[in-house]
Amino acid sequence: MSNTAGTPATWVVVGASRGIGLEYVKQLLQAGNTVIAVARNPDASGLSAAIKAHGSPDNCIVEQCDVASSESIDNFAARMSALVNKGLRLDNIVMNAGVLRYPNRATELSYDNFRFHMETNVIGPIICAQKLVSLNPDNPPSKLIFISSDSGSAANFLAYEDGFAAYAASKAALNQMLRHMAQELKRRGGRWAEICVLALHPGEVHTLILGNKGQPN
Repeated sequence: MSNTAGTPATWVVVGASRGIGLEYVKQLLQAGNTVIAVARNPDASGLSAAIKAHGSPDNCIVEQCDVASSESIDNFAARMSALVNKGLRLDNIVMNAGVLRYPNRATELSYDNFRFHMETNVIGPIICAQKLVSLNPDNPPSKLIFISSDSGSAANFLAYEDGFAAYAASKAALNQMLRHMAQELKRRGGRWAEICVLALHPGEVHTLILGNKGQPN
């Protein structure tokens, strides 16, 4: 998971407190990369143990950001801007922050529950990535990687899924935003056009987000 084969890179992992995000942190550190691990509540996560086991404070920076808060995103982006201004390049960005508050049926869910899914799974990650990718216009990141889901597939509707309506809608919106983001970057030309925008479906992974906990990663 380096920038090129055998070349360590700097990775930003947003939503790194547990599950897929935490595993990204572990494997990236094991491969010799520098990782900026970002969590809504770093003190309550497994990041400290992961850094101790797989890295060190020298190659892993722990940051706080709540993607459901515009103020938190702005503050996080400002701290990242300070690092970039000191010469650090953000090579690759992984947007793993997300939530599944089950059940979220279209015929039953509340306004607040629907908004919670959209803010955490779409709006926050898009705005956060938007700010990070713009910090160094002369040398932007190589990859923008978003953890999505086939629940949001428009081409392959999963009719058997019950209670996933808001989650699926949020992932469908995320996928569509990423299509537009990729094309907008291409239209800018230059280094912008070289950015790879990915929406990844990791499959069903046994993490707390599937344990009906309802808390963002």
